[in-house]
Amino acid sequence: MASLKSRLKGNQRTIEITDHGVGSKRMGNTRSLGQLYKNSSSKGKYGKLLFQLMQHYKLESALELGTSIGIGSVSLSTGNEAASVTTIEGCPSTRKEALSNFELLGLTNIHSLEGTFSEVIPKLDKGTYDLIFIDGHHDGVATLEYIEQLLPYTHDDTFFILDDIRWSSSMQSAWEQLKEDERFHVTIDLFRMGIVLLRPQQEKEHFDILL
Repeated sequence: MASLKSRLKGNQRTIEITDHGVGSKRMGNTRSLGQLYKNSSSKGKYGKLLFQLMQHYKLESALELGTSIGIGSVSLSTGNEAASVTTIEGCPSTRKEALSNFELLGLTNIHSLEGTFSEVIPKLDKGTYDLIFIDGHHDGVATLEYIEQLLPYTHDDTFFILDDIRWSSSMQSAWEQLKEDERFHVTIDLFRMGIVLLRPQQEKEHFDILL
């Protein structure tokens, strides 16, 4: 990961962004690799969280919605190099950069799919994921829809990791709905990210944790 940081941090090379989600009007459609790295939710302590979940629980399969330039994918992949990581990205330019980063690090357990989430989810191979990281679109209604679509790909102990739960009133509303949803027995608020688990064998609990 250190070599990836040195490659991206402060890198002024720009690429054209195709943003299928809410995106960032402030940053525009042309962004530098350094900007994309700086604004990645998956670096630092949150990247470490993804890594440690994969490592500690020996998770064997992960799905990521929103590859960007691959920071989160790398954290998931290196957390357990025996695991299979599937990642979806709708922007061809950022996906190309991510594939280059995976090659640079010699990671062979990442399967990259191009397309919007709504296009790709129905085409996913049958089976279940131990961890699902939703890091794109940033719209509350869409996030809830993705979770519904992905429930058939989960088991009782699947981790749903949601990025930017306080991005907007829409995302905050979706997070509150998930906290109240009787199907999910464990919710954990990490301020930027939220964790949701089904765990029907457990009494319904909510936790606030400051990373």
